[in-house]
Amino acid sequence: MTTQKERLANTERAISDALVTVGQTKPLALISISDLSRASGINRGTFYLHYLDKDDLVTQIRDRLTTQIQTILDTKITGTMNYKQLATSEPYPIVVDIVALINRNRRLVHFLLGPNGDSQFKPDVTARLEKAIFQELYRVKGTPNFRTDVPNTYAIRLIINVIMTIVQTWLDSDDGMTEADIAKLIMQSLYLSPYKMLGIDSETKA
Repeated sequence: MTTQKERLANTERAISDALVTVGQTKPLALISISDLSRASGINRGTFYLHYLDKDDLVTQIRDRLTTQIQTILDTKITGTMNYKQLATSEPYPIVVDIVALINRNRRLVHFLLGPNGDSQFKPDVTARLEKAIFQELYRVKGTPNFRTDVPNTYAIRLIINVIMTIVQTWLDSDDGMTEADIAKLIMQSLYLSPYKMLGIDSETKA
């Protein structure tokens, strides 16, 4: 027998799924409660038992995902700047866990990051990643600075853009890349030089 908690979770999942479905053809600003009601099969009255309005729905979805990301950052960031672990060629647990979280919520995250989605989601995730990286850098080096010849603003943007671009490309495509493939690709992209990414080395003739 379904419990009250399970019924609530099923209703909220149906509304969330409806948001993603409607969002395939409508930008978030134009999606109405009626749209969500039709797509989910849940009446407006039931919707308002769960959410104040559409903005509250989006805020709760964003907060749920970013809270889970923050928990992974808080518990798994330590050791991510350890070259001994890097030498094992195994993705850091933090990368594995975040990729797994994204995959579990693949359609939802794809929508939120997309042109019809939530304009606040990507900046929120980016800010959390930046803060976690700077905090770990300070713990390891005693200073929240990267190389002296690369300004922090540029260095952190390069790192974050690598991660976000790989995730966005994965969500946009249907290339068969698995969670493990993406976690490994993120690690390789962060630690390989652009020339190595191109397959260029000292023996390559110009």
